[in-house]
Formats: sequence, structure tokens, C-alpha cells
Amino acid sequence: MSAYSSRGTKGPTVAALSDSWSPAALHPVAAGIYAYKDTCNVYAIVEGSRAILIDFGSGDILSKLPSLGVQQVDWILHTHFHRDQCQGDYLGEPHGIKIAVPATEKKYFDQAETFWSEKTVLGHAVPGMWNISFTLRENVSVDYDLEPWSVFRWRGISLNVIPTPGHTEGSVSFLTERDGKKILFCGDLVASPGKIVTMDDLEWDYTGTRGIQAEILSLRWLRGLAPDLLLPSHGAPSRNPVVWEATLQAKLAQLYFAYNWEIRCLQPPNSLELPTARPIQMSKHIWQTGVGYLIVADSGHAMFWDTDDRDSVYLDRFQSTIGFKAIDFMVPSHIHSDHTGGMNEVKRKWGAKLWAMDHLVDILEHPAAYNLLALWPEPMKVDRVLHDGEKITWEGIPLQFFYLPGQTEYTEGLLIQIDGKKLMFDGDNVFKPLPGTPIIAHFSCSADYQRIGGGHLYSAKKLLEVRPDYICPNHTGWLRATPETLQAYLRQAEQVQGIWEQIIDQPDPEIGVDNNWVSIYPYQVEADPGDTVCYELRVRNWIGRDSHLRVEIKAPKGWFVTPPSAEVEVPGKHEKRMSDIMIPAPGHSTVKFEVSIPRSEDWVNRRFVLTADIWRDGEHLGELTEALINMSPMKNH
Repeated sequence: MSAYSSRGTKGPTVAALSDSWSPAALHPVAAGIYAYKDTCNVYAIVEGSRAILIDFGSGDILSKLPSLGVQQVDWILHTHFHRDQCQGDYLGEPHGIKIAVPATEKKYFDQAETFWSEKTVLGHAVPGMWNISFTLRENVSVDYDLEPWSVFRWRGISLNVIPTPGHTEGSVSFLTERDGKKILFCGDLVASPGKIVTMDDLEWDYTGTRGIQAEILSLRWLRGLAPDLLLPSHGAPSRNPVVWEATLQAKLAQLYFAYNWEIRCLQPPNSLELPTARPIQMSKHIWQTGVGYLIVADSGHAMFWDTDDRDSVYLDRFQSTIGFKAIDFMVPSHIHSDHTGGMNEVKRKWGAKLWAMDHLVDILEHPAAYNLLALWPEPMKVDRVLHDGEKITWEGIPLQFFYLPGQTEYTEGLLIQIDGKKLMFDGDNVFKPLPGTPIIAHFSCSADYQRIGGGHLYSAKKLLEVRPDYICPNHTGWLRATPETLQAYLRQAEQVQGIWEQIIDQPDPEIGVDNNWVSIYPYQVEADPGDTVCYELRVRNWIGRDSHLRVEIKAPKGWFVTPPSAEVEVPGKHEKRMSDIMIPAPGHSTVKFEVSIPRSEDWVNRRFVLTADIWRDGEHLGELTEALINMSPMKNH
């Protein structure tokens, strides 16, 4: 038994702990409490030859505990359901370990397979809690439900179960005392002092505000509890967290206001949620159809900028009102289904061609291959690929197309000089605000692929360079692009991205915003028993140096993965010029592998999950990403 296991022995300082933090060693953090850095920080509370664990990671701690004289682990107590906390839980039963989980998140443990089968990825639906995709591949048995405000008792030790939602909706923390000092195991509520682990996990829903609000309220609970020592699941422990908690809370409050665009937005008068839709003439040649715009030339030929499935239903009515003769082509501002859902129907009925910028093409043509939100499920063939800055004259009207990320990385802008005005159509990047308030930058969620140094910051700089007379959003009325308006947009982008950089505890903050920095392509496939499916593991390295990645593919028992593991060098982040603007760009690498499915009736009409277990530069990060295999007759969904 280590000298630190005695309750009467003072633990090491936090500085000493963080300086010596190693993946291969147990570290005493308080009397009888040890930390082990695995896919998450696992904490062991030791009493004689027995222990309980706070979170479990890959389970590697089991091989280390005998060095403390521990012969049996009685319980694993989980702070939340994410895979990096619990991917080794399957080891519990054979080792006689019982598992206790937050009561409201139990379904993500013992009904994980049902969750995956029912999970909808494609379509208009924008489900809440994006971070539920970090759920276990397969079911694990649960022995005890940790109810909020209950007390878990073991061998004379009491752990108060404190609800601390934020990182997930059902997250809990555990409060205990040692030697008169209060110790809080806080999961991923916070990381190192003044930091959070990721931004995307706070974005429970499309606007992102519920999770941020919950995080702020939980931080207030933390202040009230006033722990002497805070033990997080990622990052370094901290003493007296009340010293920095209020500063973090203030920064999150600024993000809450930036994300809460709905209460500041001037909604359009012609919302397609109304019983009938009617086009509104915005200028001589431009009609807003609801979500989309029809630009009609003097010849009667038209082009469609965005159209959803509801727009397409009303096209006959629009034609009788507007008087256009033909639709020559359509252009999607971005990939979301409310902007693309009518395009195949317009193609079929009106013969319109589909034009799209190069970085949108594969997503439109293979939507099931991507784990992105609100993709229209039906593939659509792109007839003409556009490029950044490309100029086209159509029916005597000058058009210019731009790479214009913001709300999502996968956005393009259209600059038109028409009716005596210079107009920039930008999709959903900005919205028209209520009178007397600044322009609204539309921060939705990181699942849209937000980029620090790019995204809204790039678009604000591009608009300042192009200087349109008006910006023409899809969901609201136009707004005049005055120098003051454009500078306000730039300031919002700088403020939000600046806060991300300050509060995210990662080797590079972008890793905590880009939740797909490592991904499996294709994300969904339809397969039959006996099939072999080819995959790519795609890596975006945002760290400013080369990284070495090792990957192991986890598949259902009896399936064959070739190769089952691989190693790859990934170049570091660099600067890239887009037009005349420099933006950070990740280094890229790809690992190819195949999965062979045995011929068996056991594999019929079910969804199965593959995961990629990742080590970066020797640090075990866990099963960070997944892919879904839908066995016939189950379809992609």
C-alpha cells in the first residue's frame, strides 16, 4: 500500500500532480484517493484491499490497482454516459464489479443498442442532445441507479450525488469529505481550472442555448458547494475552484447571448409554417419563395437559390404569380435539408440543373456517408461544380460564387448585381435583427463544423472585402450592409471564437469545437450478411505539429476487420490562403480498412456500430468516432 493511502497522510500539491501526470501510473490526489489517466481520469477510492472507481475509461486501471494492494473493485460509479468514461465497462461483470450510473442516463448503458437502432441522422429533424452519439456500441448491465440528491454509501464512505448537467443532460458529480476537506468528482462539468473539455457537448440542441444555460447553473451549484478540491474527468485537478468559477461563468454567459439568436431575430412574414405560402417580390427580378429565392430574368428564365420540399410543392402556384417560363438551374447555399429538400423534385419536374460549390458536392451526392446534421436523405446529382470566386453571366446578369462558411463550413455565397443593387445571398450565416440591435451571426452548433480562425470570421472579412449593398438571408428579410453592420459581424465572430480559444482545454481549442476531427467514411451503409464494406478513417490534425495516431477498429463479435489496427503520421496545422484571406487549415491523413460481415441470420434487419479507438502521440483518447451498418432490410436513416 502506498504511503499516500493512509487517511492521515497529506496528498501532493496540484502542481506536483499535473507535472508528473502519466498514462502509466496511479497518482495520489488525496488521502486514500488515486487518479489514473486513461481515456478519462479514473479515480480510485481505496479502503484496505478493496476499492470503488469514479468512471472507468478503458478499464486499464484494473492492471494497476494491485500495486496498491487492491484485490477487489466493488463498484464503478459513472458521472455520465460518454464512451471515454465507460468503454471498458464490459469488463465489470467478469471481474465481479457492479456498475452505478446516473438514473436519467441509464438507457445509454443498458439500452445502447436500441438507442443506435432508433437514432435518426438524416432528414429535417434536428434532434436535441447531439452529444448522445458518444454512446456505447453495445449494451452493458447496470446494477444501481444514481438518483439526483441521493447518497451512495460504501464501507463508511458517503458520496452525495449532485446533478450537474451541462456536458450532458444527466451528468452528476460526487461530493465527499476527507480530513475535513470537501472533494468533488465533477466528471466533465469542467476540465483544468477555468476550462471546459469541449464546446460541442454543451450544444444540446440546434441553437445550443439549453446546454450552455445548464452549464452556467451547474457552475453556480459548484460555487455553493465550495469544494476544496475539484477532480475532473479531463484536465488537471484544482484546489479552491471558486477562485476561477465566476470568470468561466461570465464567458459562458457571453456565449449564451451569442447563441441565442432566436430571441433577437426578425422572423420573415412569409414563413412556410403558415397554412399557405406565397412568394414575395423583393425587387423587380427577385422573389422570396419562403426558404428560397427565385431570380427571374427578363426572358422568363429563372434560377432557384435554395428550395426545400415545401417550396417545390408550391411551384405551380409560384409560376402563375411570377410568370417565369423555366427554371434553368438551382444552387444550394448550404447542405441543410430545409435548403436542399426540394431540389430533386425540381429537377424531375422542371428539368433544372443542380450547381454546387466543390466543398458541398460529395455531401449532396452521398449524404449517408456523413455524420452532419439536417442532411436531405435522398442523394442528388450535381451537374456543375462551382469554385471559389467563379464568375458567370447568366441571361445578362453577372453572378459570382464564393466559399462563405459561417453557420456551417459547407456554405457558399452568391453575389448578384441586379436591379441597381449589389446583393450577397449567404444562406443562414446572418439574420436580420430586431430594430436597434446588431446584425445576428448565426451560431448554431459545432456539428455544423465551426472553425476557429475561419467560419464566421472568414465570412465577415470576405463581406468587408466585397462590400455588397445588401445581405440577403434565407429566413429573414434583407439587411443593408453598411460598414457599421459588417464591422459588427466581424466583432461578433471575433468575440465568440476568442472565448472558445480561452475556455477549451485541448492541445488546440479547435479540437473542442470540431467534433468530427476524426471520422469514419462512410458514416452509414446498407449491407447484407456476407458483404465486405470498405472504409476510410479520416483525420484532421489541428495541433501545430505533426501527430502520430494509432487506431484500433472495434466491431461486433465474429466480424473481421482488415487491418484491425493501424498507425499513421498526420501533418500539423498550417496557414492556407482562401482568396486573399489566410485561415488555419488542419493537416490531413487517411487510414483505409475493410469490415467483413459473416453470413448469419443473426445480422438481419439490425443496426450495428463500429468504433475507432484512438491513441494520439501515445495518449489513449478512446473510441472517439463511430460508423453505422444497417443490415438489410433496414435502410439508412
